[in-house]
Amino acid sequence: MKSSWFVCSVLIFVWLVPSRAADRIRLSADMLVNLSGQRPAVELVDEQDLAGDPRTGTAPQPKTVYSNGWINAKLYYPVAVVVDLGVMYDLTDICWFDAEDQGVLGADYRDAETWKPLFRGPLSEYHTWTAHQVAVTTRYLRLTFESPSAQIAEVVLYGTARGERPATPPAVVHPRPLMDSFLGVNGFIDDPIERIAACGHLREYHQWQWDEGNQDTSYPGYPNQQLAWSPSWVSGPGWGWDFDRFYQQLKDAGVEVAPCLQGCAPYVLGFDKSRSDEKPLIAGGDPTRPESYIAHASYLFQFAARYGGTSVEATLLKLRAGQPARSGLGLVRYLENWNEPDKWWKGRVAMFSPFELAAMCSADYDGHRRSMGPTVGVKNADPGMKLVLGGLAKPDIEYLKAMKLWADFHRGGDFPADVINLHHYCNDAAAHAGRPTVGVSPEADHLRERFQAVVQWRDRFLPDKELWVSEFGYDTNPKSTQHAPAIGTADAQEVQGQWLVRSFLALAAAGVDRAQLYMLRDVDANSSTQYDTSGLTSEKATGHQPKWAWYYVAALRHILQGTRFESEVPSGEAGVWIYRFRSDDTPPRRVYALWCPTSSQAEVHDFSFDASNASAATLITLEPRSATGQTKPLTVADGKITLTVTERPVFVAVP
Repeated sequence: MKSSWFVCSVLIFVWLVPSRAADRIRLSADMLVNLSGQRPAVELVDEQDLAGDPRTGTAPQPKTVYSNGWINAKLYYPVAVVVDLGVMYDLTDICWFDAEDQGVLGADYRDAETWKPLFRGPLSEYHTWTAHQVAVTTRYLRLTFESPSAQIAEVVLYGTARGERPATPPAVVHPRPLMDSFLGVNGFIDDPIERIAACGHLREYHQWQWDEGNQDTSYPGYPNQQLAWSPSWVSGPGWGWDFDRFYQQLKDAGVEVAPCLQGCAPYVLGFDKSRSDEKPLIAGGDPTRPESYIAHASYLFQFAARYGGTSVEATLLKLRAGQPARSGLGLVRYLENWNEPDKWWKGRVAMFSPFELAAMCSADYDGHRRSMGPTVGVKNADPGMKLVLGGLAKPDIEYLKAMKLWADFHRGGDFPADVINLHHYCNDAAAHAGRPTVGVSPEADHLRERFQAVVQWRDRFLPDKELWVSEFGYDTNPKSTQHAPAIGTADAQEVQGQWLVRSFLALAAAGVDRAQLYMLRDVDANSSTQYDTSGLTSEKATGHQPKWAWYYVAALRHILQGTRFESEVPSGEAGVWIYRFRSDDTPPRRVYALWCPTSSQAEVHDFSFDASNASAATLITLEPRSATGQTKPLTVADGKITLTVTERPVFVAVP
């Protein structure tokens, strides 16, 4: 051993013969949390049954090596991995297999509410077990890898438990949502209400600056805020966006709105437009502390006070001169506090780590458990309003696990959001070294399985939270890297429509509570930029003309209205998938969705399936220029229905 390796202010381990009394602690992947929110560090604990004794260096060499990787290393390193032992342990030995004689490793243990150092130093051995004796009592151990070159192959701990590790929580299965509330779309205040309403609820992109200051360089900002909604700060002589009116129009049309409050108010960033995606920190703020987000959380209080269902005293409202003092309008139940906070492509000033996002959510949720004052956070304005987690660009459970760990440490386990919110775009990135070249079908991307995993984790560890997928979709411009390709005689518009409908079906089957496609309108039909042609309609300038996808999605909502996903029905043929939806009526109405899950313009003719002894049935097909679909009666023979199935889903309604 090299004594220069040891860097610590107090003597907490000695270089002696290892203790034989303590037991080897069997570690598993579910005990680990990668605080960067990136890939799980499973390689650290996947060979726990190695023979021999790592404390004396007599154990064999492990086969797998852990590294978070070199991609975007400057964003994520140092990488910390927390080992949660579940109960307090008297730790005696920490062992690891040094893989490459490179990099620096540190270890800390959690004592009450603080981390205390165990050791830090270079990984100075090559393909060798290293062991350290320790004498600490803790539940949590934190290993910090300072760079991607710091690689170890396995961690083995020894110690004695002071209690029994609790069992994994049982899954609490959520009831399936009605498809009426499940389907939704992203859009803006200047989109036509009738185009939105046909597609379900609305995730409304809403810039913070529209309500507070906009580009007025004289605006004072927090704590002397001057909020404006009716009209908003986006206004001029004789005109202005009026959110009171817009939200009321949506409610009157039966559309529930979930504003996504995105972007940083210009006054926070010195009116530098290039920095609008940066974290909304007060001057000198620490991004890991809730109080650093007080300006943002104060804004959310004001928004909730106006549009939530609880009236707030007029003296607590901070309004621009001339604004009507309104509160408790009851127009908004869900409020999203950011958009894609994990945006790695904008650099570290804009990308929230899981602990940073948890800190902002804690401020936005309830003023960090009401410690930041009575006019901070959504819940302090309207306890019934639900805070939606800013939609994460990558649907990684590890990111959510790290946020939950922060809540365990700082909020007694109370997760500071009511809705888990994720984004995902199906493409062939995995086959092209991270550079997507084309969209792929939801089945090819295993969309259902991907989100089933998230649902299963939610059901066990955050069972009282909703799960949304608030962005998914396809472009129609063939030069976009996210475009839906033409398949045979089906052009991009047709394939976009098919795949969006099939995506909704996959997410419903996975157990997601709400899904909002991206988005209602194109940005520019001639643009090859990713997502510029993901709309269901043409651009605003050309009058929101429907693409085939708008008709297909509108018809899907119409067909499945009043039903919930019930089950997958075995088709007996690999080339045909069947999902069954059921109403709450007595007797229930059932709707079967049937399609070919391929991308080759496949057709299956004369396909028969058992429709549960139905005596009558109606075929409903998705058709261009029909927002309800076209219907025709089907013959039922001995309880079976025969029809042609293609890659565009068809529906069979059985009374």
